[in-house]
Amino acid sequence: MKFGLVLFDDENDPKAGWCSVNGSPAKRIEGMNELATDTLWWSNMTYESFFRTTEAWRNPWLRHDAYLVTKPKDVLQEWGYDPATSPADFIVKFCSMVFARMMTMAAKLVREALPKLSPTNIFTGNTLREDLRRLLPEAEFPRGEAATIMRQGQAFAEFTRTTVRGIKGARIFVLRKPRVSYAFQMLTTPVPVGPFDFLPRSELRSITSDRVEWIRTETRPCMVEVAVQQMEAEVAPVYGFGNSMDKDKRIPRSWVAHPEFLTMAAFSEIEVKSAWVGKEYAQMNLALPDPVKAFLSDRYTELSWCAGVIAETLWRAAALGEPKGRMPQVAPEDRAHTSWRGAWLKAADKTAMFLDAMKLTEMGYATVSYGLGWVSCLVTDDQIPDLVRDAMTIGLMPKFNDVPDGMFAPNRPIPWGGDQNNMTKMLLQFTMTKDRDFLWNFDKLPLYDKGQREQMLRQMLEARKNQQM
Repeated sequence: MKFGLVLFDDENDPKAGWCSVNGSPAKRIEGMNELATDTLWWSNMTYESFFRTTEAWRNPWLRHDAYLVTKPKDVLQEWGYDPATSPADFIVKFCSMVFARMMTMAAKLVREALPKLSPTNIFTGNTLREDLRRLLPEAEFPRGEAATIMRQGQAFAEFTRTTVRGIKGARIFVLRKPRVSYAFQMLTTPVPVGPFDFLPRSELRSITSDRVEWIRTETRPCMVEVAVQQMEAEVAPVYGFGNSMDKDKRIPRSWVAHPEFLTMAAFSEIEVKSAWVGKEYAQMNLALPDPVKAFLSDRYTELSWCAGVIAETLWRAAALGEPKGRMPQVAPEDRAHTSWRGAWLKAADKTAMFLDAMKLTEMGYATVSYGLGWVSCLVTDDQIPDLVRDAMTIGLMPKFNDVPDGMFAPNRPIPWGGDQNNMTKMLLQFTMTKDRDFLWNFDKLPLYDKGQREQMLRQMLEARKNQQM
């Protein structure tokens, strides 16, 4: 299959626009009838315009902008281009080239893990996360009463909006964990195995007089109903327990998964009301197909931006809601929004990124939101160099486009306090010195046969050394 990008002039009227296939020269089209049917087309249409405003979803070869975990405009920024000033013909050519490379890697991974799967059935979902979830162990979803509590905003938070006040005139600055190492961290998080039994307050009282300590030391997985009586004043604005991301959907938070409970108990006065208690913990990564394990542990995966996006896609796929075809025949309000393991992964992400957000806050920066491996701050332009340096000491990287020009010399080591993997540090070095050409060559390493990758990397490094002499 071929892969392309179509950039419609008006996302709410998907007719005229620009398109490119596999990085070929951009061309104008006047309607979707000019899009080849042997190509999977990524577009600039939002989810809303794709599924609700228009009938674009009826085209089986077309996908909306959030098909990947990163949108076309984010691709541009992460490769050092400004979406606002880049011409449309360049955008479609470059982004179709990136999309084709990434999807080729994803298809290769799926074929290795599921060799009997028909090529025509590899990419059929509304998102790549849905397509890659088939590479993961089967998820266990809550049923009955447990399903009614497993809801966004009530039992977990995918994003957290803090109540930290920013500086007037400041702008959003995004920092993130290196994708591959963070995906590995998430996929090695201990996840729960059921069945889950409900323990009401009365039963918990009969077990222990100190319910908080009992939950804290319990070796079985617990989803806990809590009331937060008090939280430390310095922490509360950043932790944002129950803070809503949508003013029209304010849901009182009352449940937390075990990883989040353990973190909160360190700085909060918590009342435990009840709990769902599972059978045991397991390591999901141990049950991954061998090709997926090899992909995540391959040293060259760490060097590739496209491979990093696939790695992020995998861990986020592990936290998806139930596939529509498998949902129980119950009212929507009685369906779980995620699986038991999904709630644990979201809790692990929440706590990991909260700790980084808290560190940045203690350094004097206004952290305004976090989640899914990133933290965003409000900063003025003159704060950016200090923020970049401080963020790197705790293992966070800025987007390529946000690295100040000339901030780091090409031949000097970059200070880094995160994952000490040599490939991660090499990726950081060329990102912070804004060596786009070299990163572009790195990016394609996972497409080579395993036996060729070392040789190709040596050739790249030797060629760069000769250029500098």
